[in-house]
Amino acid sequence: MLEQIRVRNFALIDELVLEFHPELNVFTGETGAGKTILIDALSIALGERFDSTQVRLKDQSALVEAVFDVRKNSLKNHFEIKPWLVDGDDSFIIRREITPDGKNKCSLNGQTVNVSALRQVGKYLADFHGQHDHQQLLDQTFHLGMLDRLTHLENDLARYQTIFSEYSKLKKEREELKSLDENRERECDLLKYQMDEIEKIDPKENEDIALKEEHVKLANAEKLHEITSKILNLFSDEDGSVTEKLGICAKDLSLLSKIDETTKPFVNQMTEAEIAIGDVARAVQDYRDNLSFDEDRLKEIEDRLDDLEKIKRKYGRSISAALQFLLKTRERYELLANFTEKTLELDKKISQLEKKLKTEAAELTAKRKRAAQKLKTVIEKELNDLGIPKAKFECRVELAEPSETGLNRVEFFVSLNVGETVLPLAKIISGGEASRVMLAMKRALIDTDQIPTMIFDEIDANIGGRLGSTVGEKLSEISKKHQILLITHLPQIASFAKRHIKVSKVVEGKRTKTSYAVIEGNARVKELSEMFSGEKETKISVEHARELLESRGG
Repeated sequence: MLEQIRVRNFALIDELVLEFHPELNVFTGETGAGKTILIDALSIALGERFDSTQVRLKDQSALVEAVFDVRKNSLKNHFEIKPWLVDGDDSFIIRREITPDGKNKCSLNGQTVNVSALRQVGKYLADFHGQHDHQQLLDQTFHLGMLDRLTHLENDLARYQTIFSEYSKLKKEREELKSLDENRERECDLLKYQMDEIEKIDPKENEDIALKEEHVKLANAEKLHEITSKILNLFSDEDGSVTEKLGICAKDLSLLSKIDETTKPFVNQMTEAEIAIGDVARAVQDYRDNLSFDEDRLKEIEDRLDDLEKIKRKYGRSISAALQFLLKTRERYELLANFTEKTLELDKKISQLEKKLKTEAAELTAKRKRAAQKLKTVIEKELNDLGIPKAKFECRVELAEPSETGLNRVEFFVSLNVGETVLPLAKIISGGEASRVMLAMKRALIDTDQIPTMIFDEIDANIGGRLGSTVGEKLSEISKKHQILLITHLPQIASFAKRHIKVSKVVEGKRTKTSYAVIEGNARVKELSEMFSGEKETKISVEHARELLESRGG
């Protein structure tokens, strides 16, 4: 649940720290006072899009920090929350700061993250309900998901989706194979020609590199022989050779070391030099002995390189690319050449998977239909309590084309007046009725919703005072299992609050700001009485407010 929120330099808020009750928290105040600002701030802390116009003073950072208690609702061990907690942590702190240059500084329990990380964990911490939720309620494409929250289908759906994934893959392969049939023979001829051309030359990996090195040696054999012969003459034992001069130098160093022992290392170094020179001489000798003047081999290499260059030009810039092309070409050719066999094989696998798919889908459908009947009973009871006593609700589960959610199409139908035929929800429902159906839906899902905090912005839109007490009672019941933050204009609903927060707009100096104050006792009676009377409290409205709070135990 949300324990505390801290806001600074955001919209009309200068600085605010506000704590919340674990159950029902309400915000009241005059129109335009800024009741939604705090809700907007919380949504931004949880990763929603930020508008630069929401920064109050442009030369200062805006800050929102939300502290959640994660001891309940299994949040402490939730896979998205647990990695951010240190052993013993019961609080989960989300912080987002927007600097004057528009950059975000975000953290989860002190660890720096990006905005998407806030959004990812935020969806498990708080659920925002406003006009958008009414739109989802009226949108048939969301109805299946709402129903499934009652059915505990996780394991069944996982089994079905595993099969459906493989089924979809094979169906796609089958469609691709079918599209090949028209030009299959022509493509087979081309593929066969390409394979034959590459296989005839039979290139080997890095073969061209080795041949080019050999070609250089063969093409320059005479020059190489001349150079190596000159080097070997310098290494010979003849007068004036390198070998003779090194020998003389070695003798002189030996004499030097006998006179001055500190020069002995020179002798060792000279010995090493003589050995090294000898090694070089032998290596050059071997190199010269292996030089070849084979013109036939030179011509053979040049012809082979021409063939390899032709393959590289047509099928890739390297032999490796050409070999990869050959591999893919061979696979494609085998697919087309064995078209009939491959088609029959795919059809058989698809048929087998269809049977498994229908079996799993039938189980999903049966569970959904049972849940639909349960939902009908709960919704009709809740709507009766909410002032629509003759309402009829149907959750129709119909067969549809296979999809990743099963073989079902789900749609909500309702009749809110006696004698009327049930019609799709979107066709007959008003704003106030949508609010009540949404509230009834939340009441039905109270045991399956895992998100600890619910924020309602317009749940009481178009609901009069007559139904306010009933709506407030329903919200109070929901708040026993889910913390609620609620903006309301109805005193009947506000009277159920465990924490009542009054929102006011004030002018200090030459600037307007919004303030939030927790009110109790006489201050709360005064607020409710003004909500009853419209502006100023009256004796009757005060008595009514006091009686209302006493009846709620407030």
